[in-house]
Amino acid sequence: MDTDTRIVSHEAQPQAAGTFQKARKIRLIWVFILAAVMQKLTFVLIAPDSFVELKKILLIISYLLLIGAVIRNLHFNSMKLILTGVLLNFIAIVVNGGLMPVSPEARSFAGMAELGSFWLGKMTPGGTGILLSVDHTRLWVITDIIPWRSFRAVFSIGDIVLGAGLILLCLEIIILNRKKSDEKYF
Repeated sequence: MDTDTRIVSHEAQPQAAGTFQKARKIRLIWVFILAAVMQKLTFVLIAPDSFVELKKILLIISYLLLIGAVIRNLHFNSMKLILTGVLLNFIAIVVNGGLMPVSPEARSFAGMAELGSFWLGKMTPGGTGILLSVDHTRLWVITDIIPWRSFRAVFSIGDIVLGAGLILLCLEIIILNRKKSDEKYF
């Protein structure tokens, strides 16, 4: 029995030349959902300064789940880009002790509330990051250093690559669905 959840389904169908169309579906969608819930719920429901070690462990486990689920879906070309973004974020988190470093300067440029020196080395309120200057951050270039004022947020290069991959995945699914519906009429 196939336990994978079908988002886009192209059953193997005979083509004009006698070949078969490859089945396309997002596999293990429940793992993506579980990883997202683990990342968000833990940090939203528990105060930023409590259970920090548990939060770090859950964050790393959620990334390992994500990496596994993305690898299982590499039959989508866009998943390669998504995997790159996830791996960049995962590496930044692991080498910096289990939380994503967030640049105080980038927070300021993004128009976010300045937290002050008291917050340096502590978890950011409501987030999954730790406030660290680039001088105290390992591999700072792949951490949250990119301010986006209109969103009042700070992103990493991994976030941007991941976002681009998600957009391409949506387009890939739309194109596959369009091809499938076009084939019905010819």
